[in-house]
Amino acid sequence: MKAYIQSRNGMPRGTSQYTAWLGFKNMGIETVLFETVDDLNVCEREDVVVGGLGVVRARLRALGVDASEINYPEELRPFLGRRLWKTTIDHVNTEVGTWPLFVKPVEGKRFTGCVVASSKDLVGKGCYGEDFPVICSEVVDFVSEYRCFVKYGEILDVRHYRGDWSKAPSRAAIEQAIAAYDSAPAGYAADFGVTSDGRTLLVEVNDGYSLGPYGLWPELYAQLLSARWAQMVGTNDPCDFGVPVPRM
Repeated sequence: MKAYIQSRNGMPRGTSQYTAWLGFKNMGIETVLFETVDDLNVCEREDVVVGGLGVVRARLRALGVDASEINYPEELRPFLGRRLWKTTIDHVNTEVGTWPLFVKPVEGKRFTGCVVASSKDLVGKGCYGEDFPVICSEVVDFVSEYRCFVKYGEILDVRHYRGDWSKAPSRAAIEQAIAAYDSAPAGYAADFGVTSDGRTLLVEVNDGYSLGPYGLWPELYAQLLSARWAQMVGTNDPCDFGVPVPRM
């Protein structure tokens, strides 16, 4: 098994790629830098690919793997603390009575999820001739947000990434949500937010094949990526050592 790391000018392309590169190298896994999808034609099925979302999904599609987004697992709906529904981008534009609301696309990263309070918030969010599906939810006032990294059901770490760092989430709420996620993939991240009234709610779930490390220790990040990749492509996980990696 090798780890193929997307690069630019001979260096890992960004923070995520660098963190993965460092983690795999520190564990003795051979790393290979690549720049384009065409460079992946020499990959073996078990070789982990680390890069932008589009590149990783292209590789997974080439392997016949479904890389649909997770977003909001059914088991975790009770931890959302807000109403959630599916509609289309055109309906959002016409249903003025539902504003403000949070909107994010169902498939891919057509645009970053955002709060829609007026028509100008939808500028640049459409796609000519395509009324694509979106997920809507009631607006919640999150004052801080944290990412919980999980591998094989074990919480590896929780990292702050937005808002007031002093507003820490409830450990009990996070552990209850992770324990309730029976259909969880081998590696993923669950984002949690602390509301202005002190509640800890699930923001969303991100699959483990392409996600930001937000300061997660490199070896743990690489192990998470390896676990999910092996599960998706149907191979053994070479980074499942059976013991937790000591933290520095």
